[in-house]
Amino acid sequence: MWISKDHTIPLAVSLLIPAFGIGVYFLVYWNWSALPDGVLLAEEPLDGEPVFVSERAHNHLRVLTSHGPRVVGSSANEIYAVQFLLETIQAIIEQTDPSNLLTVEVQHASGSYFLDYKDYPITSYYRGVQNVVAALRTRDEHRFSGKYLLLNAHFDSAVSSPGAGDDGTMVVVMLEILRQVATHALNLRHGLIFLFNGCEENTMQGAHGFVTGHPLAANVSAFINLDVAANGGREIMFQSGPNFPFLMENYQRYAKRPYANSLGEEVFQLGLVPSFTDFETLSKVGHWPGLDFALASYGYLYHTMYDAFETISLETLQHIGENLLPLTIGLAGAEELSNIGEHEGGAATFFDFLHWFKLIYTQTVAYIINITLALVALGLIIATIVMMVRREGADLVEVLMECGLTLIVQTLSIAVGAGICILIAVIVDLCGRSMAWFSSTWLLYGLYFVPFIACLALGPNLYIHFRKMTFLHPQGRVLLFLHAQCFIYVALLLTLTIGGVRSAYILLFPIIFHSLATIINVIIKFKLNRWIYVQLACQFIPLVYFCSLTVTVFAVFIPMTGRGDAATNPDIMMALFCALMALLLVAMCLPLIVLIGKIYYFYALLGLMFVATVIVLATPVAFPFREEISPQRNYVFHQQSNFYHQNGTLRRSRQNFFIYPQDRHTPDNLFNDGILHPTKTHPIGSECDEELYCGFPMYINRYHRQREYSYWIEASTPPLFPEPVFLHLTQRQDLSSTTRLFRFTIEGPTLMGFYFSPIKGNRLVAWTFSEQIPPSGTPWNDQPVYYVNYLQAKSREPFEFFIEIECTSGVLSESPVVLVSVVGQYMYHDQYRNEEFKNLLSRMSPYMHTVAYPNYLESWEF
Repeated sequence: MWISKDHTIPLAVSLLIPAFGIGVYFLVYWNWSALPDGVLLAEEPLDGEPVFVSERAHNHLRVLTSHGPRVVGSSANEIYAVQFLLETIQAIIEQTDPSNLLTVEVQHASGSYFLDYKDYPITSYYRGVQNVVAALRTRDEHRFSGKYLLLNAHFDSAVSSPGAGDDGTMVVVMLEILRQVATHALNLRHGLIFLFNGCEENTMQGAHGFVTGHPLAANVSAFINLDVAANGGREIMFQSGPNFPFLMENYQRYAKRPYANSLGEEVFQLGLVPSFTDFETLSKVGHWPGLDFALASYGYLYHTMYDAFETISLETLQHIGENLLPLTIGLAGAEELSNIGEHEGGAATFFDFLHWFKLIYTQTVAYIINITLALVALGLIIATIVMMVRREGADLVEVLMECGLTLIVQTLSIAVGAGICILIAVIVDLCGRSMAWFSSTWLLYGLYFVPFIACLALGPNLYIHFRKMTFLHPQGRVLLFLHAQCFIYVALLLTLTIGGVRSAYILLFPIIFHSLATIINVIIKFKLNRWIYVQLACQFIPLVYFCSLTVTVFAVFIPMTGRGDAATNPDIMMALFCALMALLLVAMCLPLIVLIGKIYYFYALLGLMFVATVIVLATPVAFPFREEISPQRNYVFHQQSNFYHQNGTLRRSRQNFFIYPQDRHTPDNLFNDGILHPTKTHPIGSECDEELYCGFPMYINRYHRQREYSYWIEASTPPLFPEPVFLHLTQRQDLSSTTRLFRFTIEGPTLMGFYFSPIKGNRLVAWTFSEQIPPSGTPWNDQPVYYVNYLQAKSREPFEFFIEIECTSGVLSESPVVLVSVVGQYMYHDQYRNEEFKNLLSRMSPYMHTVAYPNYLESWEF
């Protein structure tokens, strides 16, 4: 008899195994957190190969952030930051090796482009954006190819944020890379362009200005984009190409501590990450292939006032620099950049293992690997079943039926486990305790991992306990459950591979090592006391990898739930993440629990963990936010809105405070802390029917998406505006009986938004902002709405624009044909907050980070 029914797993071993797994998790976390020591100025070698010196980069960061937030249009961004970059680069020029030619200039960029965002597209129009452009190449004309590798980082910051992380970290890393390359005689084949762009936070206009307006853009072959969504830790390479595998091959070759996988790239491209980077502009507008890097772990301080110099360590800068400096030098010497078009290929599958080494292969190779290994796994499962039939003397039909029932039970166990997790997420949210894990990640394990694991173990246990049979012993039935789980992975692998999903690679880990265990066990004929431990031992590598993946998923995605919206319950997303991670971590071992002698201890332990977690949920420990560590984000605007009739008379005026949601607890915490009074705080719902896009001066058009979760309260005093908005109709002309031209002049602050909504029976046929009229955003009262994000970084001269409206229902009349709203944003004018506004902000709780500034709207009928 090839598998004995008498052998069970001793209780001591059953306790040792999970303890070992937990130990592996902490070791993986330690490895993930470990960074190299920073190199000090005193340790910099005087000759030899370039060495990244993080102390110098750190000193640059201190200076760059010393003037506070660098919001586009502010003196901190347009004057001080630009001067700092020019002076620093000029000092590098003076130390440049004679074999190199380094130049620097300030580009003043203007232009427009269309961002086709779902439901709320944007026409972005900008004037006077400043980019600092440094170009480095060898003086050897015979060596120089005429092509360039572009490195890009933005030096502007989000409103109210010093921007030490985003994106000061990458700016100073680029400065140190520039210095190391310029001061060494490397005689590189291609040139390097270091683009310090002055406007990324506002629809990525700086990068667009370089792509469309700088002479050197025509000579760019590829790029490296550097951005930040966190403070400290490792940089992750989360987008590549598209379709240029040699970039990933160079990353594999030169990065000392690689951190990248196809899963991250596909998740980002699916829109699950609430951020955009210049990669989008550089790749789609410039049509260049590139690599997109970002600090993305523990992004609690991203875009807050706590994103300060003190949060960035020498170790973080050293880690980034030691990866990017050799990668930059390697790509600047890569033959592929000479004729980039000849090296286009399919999208690559790539991933690193514990940041020690990286694997990369083409989509064609991925198809071959995935399908081959899937077929091998299926073959081994079939071979094992045949072996089982022969040795047990069982009927083949009965065994196949048992295989089918086992597969159904295993699948149902997974589905029920995921369903229970979602149900818990809904209940937790209904009880007002969602996001309890935001600052206490460990709560996720008791809240979602434990119930899922219990369900995953309970299905096989109940089935084997209650369905008795004589032709298979318990251990044989356990083996069928392991094969059933492998079959599920194989089915998913084939489905995802056929669908072109590159992140299907993660399923290779359990499939390969379960197949390996099966091969070994077939060789030893599933020998008593050994086959179980062979199965467990072969899951060590998958356990290590999935521990690393779990650390990454939690570190990246948990902070993002604090800058999402109030409409979505983030516990559902995290419950599904936990279910998926638990499945990957333990599914190929968990059926063995059936063989534990006293299994009720196992369920008692899981029950105790879950109950303890629920008790903690009722305590202050489960409060999501922490002061200066994981703050809650609040957006509060002091607003004035004026609405005018066609004849220019004021028909309505409103002054208010506007609360825009950022997470599931907005505005509940504001009510609970007594900052807002429920009877004086109003949802904006009814206003959205009466006025174009609710008639509130929202920062950007997609704020309209959160209209059901936004609130306003009356203000007794109007906001202060240092630069009033003036919209002047300078010309109205009937071009024909059906077409009317309007010319306007606008004056106002750095950032303004224009909304154009033709009244029913009319349509927009031409305007200043693009050659063709783009698609409308979400309609308002069945009228199309066109939005323009308008930026004037330095210039304050009046801006002239026109629109043409065509009547589609007959001859033009004197009645209004279009609604025009103009919004002014005063994002870096803290000194203009009046006393009422200051009083409201002073009541904010210490754990809150509040973005607060005045804005203005005026709406006209023309």
